[in-house]
Amino acid sequence: MENSFRISNDIASAETLTSNFYTDDDVFESSKETIFARSWQLITHTKNLKKHNQFPFTFLDGFMNEPLVLTQQNDEINCFSNVCTHRAHLVCLESCDSSILRCRYHGRTFELDGTMKAMPGFENVKNFPSEKDNLDSISTLIWKDFIFVSLNNKVDINSVLADADHRLQGYEFDKLVFDKTQSIEYIIDSHWALYCENYLEEFHIPFVHKGLTKDIILDEYQTILLENGVLQTAICSDGEDAISLSDSAPDSDKKMYAYYYWIFPNLMLNFYAWGLSINIIEPLEKSKTRIKYLTYTLPHKKQPNTDGTDVGTIEMEDQAVVQSVHQGINSRYYETGRYSAKYETGVHHFHKIITKSL
Repeated sequence: MENSFRISNDIASAETLTSNFYTDDDVFESSKETIFARSWQLITHTKNLKKHNQFPFTFLDGFMNEPLVLTQQNDEINCFSNVCTHRAHLVCLESCDSSILRCRYHGRTFELDGTMKAMPGFENVKNFPSEKDNLDSISTLIWKDFIFVSLNNKVDINSVLADADHRLQGYEFDKLVFDKTQSIEYIIDSHWALYCENYLEEFHIPFVHKGLTKDIILDEYQTILLENGVLQTAICSDGEDAISLSDSAPDSDKKMYAYYYWIFPNLMLNFYAWGLSINIIEPLEKSKTRIKYLTYTLPHKKQPNTDGTDVGTIEMEDQAVVQSVHQGINSRYYETGRYSAKYETGVHHFHKIITKSL
């Protein structure tokens, strides 16, 4: 599909993406290959492979529906297609601990490195096995024990992760514990990109998030553009909720309330004094999006839960405005808008990456 979307590099004169990016069926369908197949998706934490060395999952379930499997062998984690190279039956149906991958359809087995091991009934087949009988390998990246995979590996996210490494020196990543009770999935009636756009600007904070506005110093809020990512930083208004950092961290002399990292196209990593919240924004339809909200807490730390400052309240406030924007974006009277050159640099950056991808 020819890319008809253009965004000026000059934010002061640029117009936003036209509304057909959000409403056109062909554009939405093409984004599977042009945007998401090239992206890195956060799948799980290495702790989930401690008891089970096989971990099947679906890459963007309900959207791309690609069956994959993570394997662990000698502390090495890899990802492979979970489709048997014989007749396309799924190989691994549930997490387990086994030295081989075995297809239940006709008994073909694979090593944990994806190599085909054996196949009953194929004794007289010529030129068998060959390389194409092995499971396809999928690009894997592990950062702070979080496992990412990419189908095409075309989007470089190393600079974003390196920035987080640099700024969050002293952050106790190894002590983060998944909190199932505070983790939830939402389905909202909105295009996936509208959720990301809302996340990428602080312009709406004083209008939508009254509680958060009290906790941070808006005049010192910063948006920093990164390669295939955006960082937003907030400073505490009173210092009580400041993130603990080492003296070598660049912001060690500041009372940092949060680091909000967005990684193209659909991942948010939100670092607070109490821990880490993760938002994974997964398209389902052009008017329906799944939000995976995951919570990892630090020992003896609690989330703020007063005056609308808890992340659950903020999430509901964001979802309400995003769904309202989605209704408006489908109006015949709206086609495109303008950017605030002061407050919407993150959205402008996002749109430029999208047009480059398309």
